[in-house]
Amino acid sequence: MRVLLTRHGETKENKRGGLQGWLPGHLSAKGKEQAKLLGKKLSDVKIDRVYTSDLSRCYNTALEILKKHPKTKLIKDRLLRERNLGDFEGKKVKLSDWEVLPGNLYTNRPKGGETFEEVWERMNKFYKKLKRVSSSKTVLIVGHGGSQILLQGIIQKFSLKKSFNLPVLENTAITEIDLNKKGISKMIKINCKEHLKK
Repeated sequence: MRVLLTRHGETKENKRGGLQGWLPGHLSAKGKEQAKLLGKKLSDVKIDRVYTSDLSRCYNTALEILKKHPKTKLIKDRLLRERNLGDFEGKKVKLSDWEVLPGNLYTNRPKGGETFEEVWERMNKFYKKLKRVSSSKTVLIVGHGGSQILLQGIIQKFSLKKSFNLPVLENTAITEIDLNKKGISKMIKINCKEHLKK
């Protein structure tokens, strides 16, 4: 299976520096242009299925790609959402705000939100679904910076801790992974942004 991971285009909220989490997010002018350039980049790639987070910043990015692939099936999946940041969502949060939370990087939980361990389990559920797709297919997954790191780590059979050493996918960058029938992965591209260069 050929797996293409990408992240939504830049959002207005990204520009303001606020945390988004489960907020929908609104693509900025730059984000919309990034999505168009990504769609153009992938226009000649045979894509059998597109999975996207159901949050609008990802869904609207996916729709731009689908303009070049009108017959490709688009599946919205809540499992692909970013980490739920609870009371921190929509705010500019300081390091000190995180430090007062009980637990560590993997177990702390903003009020009303999720821990990274819970996001890890959620992404594992998605990966189990992904493995049921035919090995001959090409699948594009449109997601978020944090949750896509964890999904990539799961595909590469990394631990949660090791996954945090992976580079964060930049807006509409592409990471390409070849996944064989035994679940062994081979990295083809990481964080490729050639299509964004003018």
